[in-house]
Amino acid sequence: MENIFEDLKSLGFNNLDEVELFTSDVKEKTADGAKINSVVSLESVLYDKTYICPICDKVFTSKAIRSGKNRLMSVDTGLKPLYDIVDPILYECIVCPSCGYAALGKVFSSVSPKQSSWIREKICSQYKGQNYPDIITPKDAIERYKLALLNAMVKKVKDGEKAYLCLKIAWIYRDMEDSENEKVFMQYALTGFLNAYNKERFPIFELDELTTAYIIADLYRRFEEYDKAMQWVGYVILDKHVSLKLKTRGLHLKSLIKEEKNNKSSIHQN
Repeated sequence: MENIFEDLKSLGFNNLDEVELFTSDVKEKTADGAKINSVVSLESVLYDKTYICPICDKVFTSKAIRSGKNRLMSVDTGLKPLYDIVDPILYECIVCPSCGYAALGKVFSSVSPKQSSWIREKICSQYKGQNYPDIITPKDAIERYKLALLNAMVKKVKDGEKAYLCLKIAWIYRDMEDSENEKVFMQYALTGFLNAYNKERFPIFELDELTTAYIIADLYRRFEEYDKAMQWVGYVILDKHVSLKLKTRGLHLKSLIKEEKNNKSSIHQN
């Protein structure tokens, strides 16, 4: 098995070669890097946000994006957003520089006493401190997300949370034009979301059940598994509770799946 945490060896984690991210017991239900606008400086939209680490109680700051300063330009078929100044995904992972605890900002403080004990034993005991620059590069962000993913595994979080992290990592690799690693983490995201869809309560962060089904459909499309993609997008567009916005996206995705499937069939016939 490929060691997806190879990047973390410089942080002190040298024994992760056999780590298994997801179990494979799922049964499916049937039915761009930091893009910076040269007119507005990136520094002007960033500020220092203060955190208290729930593991070691140290106070530290991490860069965050000022509300209203970063305009959403578009969203791709997989719901990956594009902003006019900087990709906020690069700044969403918070890392305690003292102990190595890392998580998405929205769940950074949500740690049980038992999870804290696991983190101290498995993360803090090995972590070699790392100070990140104010301007987070995609490479920096990948390291921070993988550290958050490792922490999530140690905390024994649900598969949906791990899948969400994997999807964000895949998006960053997409911006870096690293298609090989993008596919690795898309596959992990797909596995995790399938597990979550069948076993967990929604929402997963901001993802409700239908949005998750839509993401699963798009991931299957990107792996050219068009019949499965069509099945999952069908769940979305046929649900009586689907929003008009998501249904419109679903209809567009369905059209794209048909087009790509037909193109692939034509190539094979020729």
